[in-house]
Amino acid sequence: MGMEKAWIEMGHKLQLYKKKNDIKIAILSRWNTACGVSLHAELIGKELVKNGHSLTVFAPNNIRPVGRDEEYVIRCFSDEGEHTKTFFHPAPFLDADYEILVVERVEWVPLEQLKKIFSEIKKKAKVVYVVHERRLPTNPLFYKFNWDAIVCFDQRYKEQWLKRFDEDKIHIIPYPTGHLQNGDKQKARRKLDLPLDKLIVFSYGWAPELHIFPVLPALQELNKQIPFIYLILADPKYIAADIQPLNAYEFIELRYELASIDRIYTYLHASDAYLIHKQKEEIRKGEAVVPSAILMCLGALTPVITSDTEFVWFFDKEVMKYSNKELLKELLIKVFKGDKIVNHTLISAEEYAIKHSPRKIAGEFIKLFEELLQEV
Repeated sequence: MGMEKAWIEMGHKLQLYKKKNDIKIAILSRWNTACGVSLHAELIGKELVKNGHSLTVFAPNNIRPVGRDEEYVIRCFSDEGEHTKTFFHPAPFLDADYEILVVERVEWVPLEQLKKIFSEIKKKAKVVYVVHERRLPTNPLFYKFNWDAIVCFDQRYKEQWLKRFDEDKIHIIPYPTGHLQNGDKQKARRKLDLPLDKLIVFSYGWAPELHIFPVLPALQELNKQIPFIYLILADPKYIAADIQPLNAYEFIELRYELASIDRIYTYLHASDAYLIHKQKEEIRKGEAVVPSAILMCLGALTPVITSDTEFVWFFDKEVMKYSNKELLKELLIKVFKGDKIVNHTLISAEEYAIKHSPRKIAGEFIKLFEELLQEV
């Protein structure tokens, strides 16, 4: 009778839990910083809060802030590296009330300190690991953590992680896009103090030697044919000699700013195209990557023009791809002239953004959390 009563009580608690639709969730991740890991955590985490779930965020000290912290953010450890002194405060992890802990890219966390309290965390919470690594972690300490579930963005990541983990622990949940949001070009330009009557190509989030200088010859040639402004939003840390050559190009407007997602959307709405160049050499053989910047910007419904690399292998018509200088110029001309391909691209981008919205992707995480919490 005692066991039967226990099962009845457990079932009753689960029913109450489902009715309340409130899961106590914690996320260990970068937050409010210029980083794809931070972006993923924010898109999912803020959607969880919107849907009535309680959230606590355990974040490192922020060296590249793009926004103010919400009341549920606790900065209690540091990223490892030369740029900062390593520290780790265990009390927040032990004192906070949560039943799910989502861990995003733990290799940046002081692993030894986290391992010391991991058994205590496991007593009160199921732990979900979100894979951002291009390859399997090389630190042997990583494999001493008993993750309840591992989330990968697509099959490529899963195939890597199957080499070390059982398939029943691995779940595929795609990386979300930014929120779908149409904009008013003239209004956005007034807000940013940009010309109302000029064509504008926008770039941001880059290392200049890899992502800007390679496209300049094509853009300079095209600018002689069709004048436009190349608006570049640069990380303030690039105020150095290596970026000064850009000032020699009359059609370039260079701004230094670490912008929030909302601010970047304003820049996108003000622009005729978003250009993001990647080098094929940035991805090594066997690595899995997702283009977090493109995924974030897709929801702004500004045409995305990008180099044809492994970063965008899973996109078909959602972005406009070029493989050489001449094709890049052709695509920009089509954007400037309002070619029908632009409309087709934006329709496909909107469909993708609807299918992979933060709301829908957060819903997939909630389903996973519910499954884990029902395990006895």
